[in-house]
Amino acid sequence: MKKTILLLSLTATLFACKNTTNNSNDNKLLFEKSMAVKDYQSAIVAIQYMLLKDSTLSMYEDTLPELYVATSNVEAADYYTNRVLVRKPNDERFLQIKALCAQQKGKIEEEFDIYNKLFASTKKLSYLYQITAFQFSTGQMEQAVKNLAELETKATPKDSVDFAVSESEKQKVPLRAAVYNMKAYMQAQSRDLMGAKKYFEMALKEYPDFVMAKRNLQQLMQGGRQ
Repeated sequence: MKKTILLLSLTATLFACKNTTNNSNDNKLLFEKSMAVKDYQSAIVAIQYMLLKDSTLSMYEDTLPELYVATSNVEAADYYTNRVLVRKPNDERFLQIKALCAQQKGKIEEEFDIYNKLFASTKKLSYLYQITAFQFSTGQMEQAVKNLAELETKATPKDSVDFAVSESEKQKVPLRAAVYNMKAYMQAQSRDLMGAKKYFEMALKEYPDFVMAKRNLQQLMQGGRQ
């Protein structure tokens, strides 16, 4: 009787181990398939199940911030970005995500600090543009004008920044065109409509497909005719 019980117990243990292994493999397959078809929500579920089985799978956990951004779950993206940054405090990619989360949550001071850190470590002009945009939006006009002059001088055709076209779509814009677009905004704020028109047109000359510059110029012209 004891031998029978022992055999049944051993069989059950082996069966449970086999199921655990299969579940782990199934989750990896689900993750890979979901990523291939851009089903990010299913990919997140697969990763979470894998992490429940093995919390040391950092290579999978590190994909969660971007996946949560893709599904517009800012709180979850911020949470997992913070977890990654404990291990990788100077990682550029995750600092970018942290800045995006701060922007979405309205923490503009935190966003500004992150871009300052990124610019200090990389010297990338795209980060200086983000700093300048913050300065412009908070009325630090003298420093913003100074930075715009530096950006206009140093920008190359390879430099670019992302502009939100809609809630779900972004457009990569040459940095020089973005600089002219911001200069146009400044002129419009100063009631210099002709100056604003000139810079919007310069932005479109740099990049004819610049959606925001087109919209801004159209609004400016409509306002001028009223």
